[in-house]
Amino acid sequence: MLFPVAGRYTIVSNFGTYEHPELSKVKVDNLGIDIEVPAGAKARAVYEGVVSSIFRLDGYHNIVIVRHGQYLTVYAGIDALTVKKGDKVKTGQTLGTVYSNQADDNRTRLHFEIRREKQKLNPAEWVR
Repeated sequence: MLFPVAGRYTIVSNFGTYEHPELSKVKVDNLGIDIEVPAGAKARAVYEGVVSSIFRLDGYHNIVIVRHGQYLTVYAGIDALTVKKGDKVKTGQTLGTVYSNQADDNRTRLHFEIRREKQKLNPAEWVR
């Protein structure tokens, strides 16, 4: 599948449970991957599907969930949306602009997950 952003990116947090890089004795349980991109970067659908849900959650801005049969992709940290619930999306279609956090040096990060219904899968094994 396509990577959820085009152009330059850095994976700054991997899938799974691991020790926090700065806080000893603190474990991180990441259900996806976190991708840092330049300001203005667009999140894109990794595969064709239907937008099944869009909602806001503190710390994640807008979250878009796309259903691909039994699989779901989750895109968190979207600012300007270009899709709405029920839209059919094509592979590579823009879902919105990745949010830039001005309070944090304009850090621009997309949180991305892949699920087979409720089972969390490692996105790094699925996207290129």
